[in-house]
Amino acid sequence: MRAIFATPLAAPLVALCISATAHADAIGVKGDIGLWRSDYAGDIGSASTSVGSLGYTDETNRFLHISVEHPIPLIPNFRVGYTDINAGRSVEWEGGSASSTIELTHLDNTAYYEVLDNWVSIDLGLSLRIYDGRISLATPNTNESMKVDDVLPMGYLLVEAELPFTGWSAGVEGNHTDFSDYQVTDYTLKLRYLFDSLVDLGVEFGYRNQALNIDQGMGADLTLDGPYAAFAFHF
Repeated sequence: MRAIFATPLAAPLVALCISATAHADAIGVKGDIGLWRSDYAGDIGSASTSVGSLGYTDETNRFLHISVEHPIPLIPNFRVGYTDINAGRSVEWEGGSASSTIELTHLDNTAYYEVLDNWVSIDLGLSLRIYDGRISLATPNTNESMKVDDVLPMGYLLVEAELPFTGWSAGVEGNHTDFSDYQVTDYTLKLRYLFDSLVDLGVEFGYRNQALNIDQGMGADLTLDGPYAAFAFHF
């Protein structure tokens, strides 16, 4: 399986980890790394070709999130998220065959504030989502392709609550934007368990839904959704 850090998009993650380790006495670090099993719905291309007819069903995507929080007032905390979405299909088609790709790999850089930090915590911030992907479709009658490589400002929200069971928490996290030719809503429902120790380690399970509408080029109206599982940490 191709390593997550093999892409240039993920380079800031390495620097972030090194910086956090060097300042561990003043900085809190939390994050998760896992797999997201997403189903595909919607259509691509000027003729609005259904992705179901192109053979897209379940696909496994890799992801990583790291947040760095500090005690300095007014300066926002920082979060980096990376999701690797790469899928391609070739199916029989009337008059021949159809081949397509849906690549929506992206990096999220988020500055946020903890507006509430109790048994219920609320984070508010702004993300810059950097897409590095492509969507293409080739049939006997069509040959279309477009790069998905824009930078999108997105609102960010996390609401999380400690559950009345030691180590358990639940929350909802999301990004949203309606910018230029993009409409994106990306949210996650999560349930986490961390062992209480010097370095809190545990697992996280949940459901993620990403709806993306691109009104340029060949066009796309896609929804990727499904369960995920991750290794989680906090120190």
